[in-house]
Order: sequence, then C-alpha cells, then structure tokens
Amino acid sequence: MPGMGGMDLLDHIKNQQPQTHVIVMTAQDTMNNTILAMRKGAYDYISKPFDFNEIYELIDKVTASSQVTPPQEKASVSGTDFSMDDIVGKSKTMQDIFKTIGKAAVTQLPVLITGESGTGKEMVARALHFYSDRAKRPFIFINCAAISRELLESELFGHEKGAFTGAVEAKKGKFELADNGTVLLDEIGDMEIALQAKILRVLQNNEFYRVGGKEPIRVDVRVIAATNQNLPELMEQKRFREDLYHRLNVINIHLPPLRERTEDILLLANFFLKKFSVELTRGQVFLSPHVEQVFKSYQWPGNIRELENVIKRGMVLASSGPMLVEHLPLNLQANRPAPEPADSTWDTEMNPLVKNFLKDRFDSGKGQLHDLLIEAAEKHLFEQLLEINRGNQVATAKDLGINRNTLKRKIDAMNIEPKKKKEKPSY
Repeated sequence: MPGMGGMDLLDHIKNQQPQTHVIVMTAQDTMNNTILAMRKGAYDYISKPFDFNEIYELIDKVTASSQVTPPQEKASVSGTDFSMDDIVGKSKTMQDIFKTIGKAAVTQLPVLITGESGTGKEMVARALHFYSDRAKRPFIFINCAAISRELLESELFGHEKGAFTGAVEAKKGKFELADNGTVLLDEIGDMEIALQAKILRVLQNNEFYRVGGKEPIRVDVRVIAATNQNLPELMEQKRFREDLYHRLNVINIHLPPLRERTEDILLLANFFLKKFSVELTRGQVFLSPHVEQVFKSYQWPGNIRELENVIKRGMVLASSGPMLVEHLPLNLQANRPAPEPADSTWDTEMNPLVKNFLKDRFDSGKGQLHDLLIEAAEKHLFEQLLEINRGNQVATAKDLGINRNTLKRKIDAMNIEPKKKKEKPSY
C-alpha cells in the first residue's frame, strides 16, 4: 500500500473508531504479523489464498456481533485503591456480610473469615481495616501457607542480629511493622502448632519476642485471620489449637461459594468488565446473551478469582464488542446449555423422511450425503419461513438466527422464489 502500511492503517482505524471491526487480509503469513495484527485490535487475520466462504462466515460473525446491543452505562467503579465498591453482591447473603463488616469494623475484636479459595476473603479483611479507626495505619498481609515454617516465625515477629545463620542484622517482623494497624493472617489453618501458641500470646497480651530476642515487644495490632479449611476438623486432628480458635472466632464472617450466590455472577462479571476496560481492551466489551447463560449455569469451582480470570481472558480475545462463547476457556464452552431435545412426534416424522432420502440418493450421492440432506432441508425451511414472513428477508434472517447476507446468498444458490402470504400465521 502506498503511503501507509496495513498495520499503520489498522492503528489509525482503531484510534479513530475503536468499535470498528477490521479483518486483515495479507500474503505475509508470518507469526509476527499475525500476533501484531491481533495485538493492535484486528478482529481476525486471513492469509492468501483464502476461501470466500471463510470471508462470508467472518462477515456474518462480525455482523452478528454488531447486532448485540451493549448494556447501558452504569455508575463508575473504583480504580486501584480499595473502596467498599470493590466487594460486589446484591444477594441477601452478601448484604448480611456487608452489615457484619460495618458493625465489626468499629470494634477492635479479632475476626475469623472463612470460605472456599477465591471467595474474596482478603477483600473482606481490607474492608474491615478500611472502615476502622486504623484505616490510616498499616494493613499487613501475610500468607501463612506460602512461607516455610522455618521462616514464618521470623516474618511474623522479626529477629535479632545473629539469631540464626544469615541474620546479619536485626529485622522487624510483620506485627511490629503493623503497630496501631491490622494484620491479616491468611491461610492460618496451615500454621504449625508451635507457632500458633505464639500467635495466641499476641492476642492475649499484645506482646511477643523476636527470634533470638530476650525482651518482649508490645504492640497494638488488630488480628484478622482467614482460612479455606475446616478449623473444627483440624482441632479434632490436633492440628489446630482450640484456645486459638476461640480467640480468633470472636466475630466470624463466612463467605459463600459463587455457586450459592448465582444472582451475583453477572453483577461481578460486569464489575470486572468495567474495572479492566482501560487496561485490557480497545473499546467497550460486554457479555453476549449466550455467555450470560453459560456463566449462570457454570459451577465456578474457583469462585470469584476464576470468574475474574475468565473475564480478563475474554476481554483480551474480544478486544471490543460482545464477549462470545468462543472467547471462553474450553471447560466453560463445554458448559454451553444443550438445545432442547426434539419431541417424539418430530422423531417419528423425520425418520422415514431421512430413510427415503437415503434410499433415493445413497448410490449417486456418496461422499456428499450430508451436504445434500442439509441443503434439501434448508430449502424447505427457508421457503416456509419466507412465506410466513411474507417475503421479508430481514425478518426471516432474524427468525433463523443468521445474517441477511447469508440468507440472500442461500436463496440465490437454491433458486428460491419467496411467495408472499396475505396474512402471517401464528405459531
């Protein structure tokens, strides 16, 4: 192209009209060009030579995407800084949790947050800190399962110089750094019994010893603990201290799995679409009706964290316009609701028709029986619907769920002459 390359033109189009779908067609079929085009927002990338049917199918797909109406703009959501808007839910369970957070935030009591992995326990802990009198003081997060038991005590309480090999200088621990603030002990169910006793001392006396230290250090810290494990079961197995459990469980907040709050799924999905719109897309991405159906029927074993990751993936692949089922991971695509089974009357009538069709064409049509049968059935379907819609191709294409260009192409190929009826029957 003289004056401007194809990639430059793609950039120009997407900058001027981000919602415009661009299909790049080129003879330069290289990995770099393909990746570059898709990165710049191309809807698809086709190399020469190509099949015109592929182009028709792409155009139909683009048109179908354009016909999905984006939702109305809703109130803006918060950015990277935490606010209560970051915890989303309209279900009664979540509304009750919001109330508990509000009441617990103004106290200094320990809180135990329970729930499956990915349900948002850290966000609830941050909300408790954010709405407390300690909001301007440190919020320290530590994952008890991610640090080896040998290092966890030092991370929590610090150590003195020379306390162990490599301790070349004294170091403050998380509790000391969080003085007058909040400490979240995430996955506390994975903490060793010996260390649990030292956490209990902090809760009882507000003091601890650094590793290798001889003088107690006093702190004013609110402790919030979170776990996805069943602590009463761990207590029976002697893997969790009963006295620590009762100290932590003064206020309990249990977060339900996402499959038990289905009314929040689309609310959360749209929240993430808004939250990551600037970071991940070139235009507005929204859920297609089919994706909404998949989301509502899926069990979400990974809960909110899984939903967030699915939304991020879909936004990157969709780039702009509707997020389609093909933009979802394969395990969600397999969760697409199955079509309603045909009734017995339909089966009874169709079986002899197919048998007669095969009887007449089996020898002459070998190798193309599928195409012949589909074409014959399509022709009758199109003729009937065109007659019902009094020759209106737009209405017929809408009833069929295909693009009008596809319908027109098939009508011409099958030599169908639509017959107009005076009255449209009601079915």
